[in-house]
Amino acid sequence: MNISKYRDLTLIDINEEQLLIISCDSAGGIGNKKNDVVKTTPEVIGYFTTQVALMEILSFGAKPITVINTLSVEMNDTGKRIIKGIKEALEPLDFHNINLITGSTEENFPVTVTGIGITIIGIINKKEWRKPYTEPGLIATVVGLPKVGNEVLNDSNTIMSTSKLLELKKKRYIREILPVGSKGILYELNQMSKTNNIKYFLEDNLSIDIYKSGGPSTCVIVSMEESKYGELKNEISIPVNRIGRFI
Repeated sequence: MNISKYRDLTLIDINEEQLLIISCDSAGGIGNKKNDVVKTTPEVIGYFTTQVALMEILSFGAKPITVINTLSVEMNDTGKRIIKGIKEALEPLDFHNINLITGSTEENFPVTVTGIGITIIGIINKKEWRKPYTEPGLIATVVGLPKVGNEVLNDSNTIMSTSKLLELKKKRYIREILPVGSKGILYELNQMSKTNNIKYFLEDNLSIDIYKSGGPSTCVIVSMEESKYGELKNEISIPVNRIGRFI
């Protein structure tokens, strides 16, 4: 058995035919408890934290088989409401297995701030898998806008979602999708360049902040064919911004 890292993912080569892929995300201080910094519902924090880990798994081409929630809150009623949000995040995948979700809650002590961790295990069948890749000549495009904190809660019309990610995955002219996290667009672009062993140059006069946190993966970088850029802008309902070219 071989265990390796690929960006934020852990890859476990379990046999000649299958790979296990593990992704995770966490959030704290966001919810409806007394000492939460950003006030929102437990359903919302469950949804977005799950979406981050889920988008990492899906972007790499794996099928989720287990969703594990480690909740630093009581089951009744905050935990139940977070789990409701987790299930909502999974709805675009049309899963009906009630055993897909498992986890734990804090029942020993009263909690005054919300804490949540999500781990997702996915599986890849090697014979059917087309590994995401980026090559010279493709352009780098950001789909969605980087948002964080209350910005995410106040604007759902410019950010990525699992359903939109699934739309992107159907487009053959898109070769690789990389969700943007708290380190921002430029960091993830450097990761895409590094793992593909290629270079890039940025466009002049960028109209998007490449340093800002992407929060709960509110945008993604895609490497794609230049000739299809206009088509992508017309077919996706959220902002699309070209930021560079791979060389």
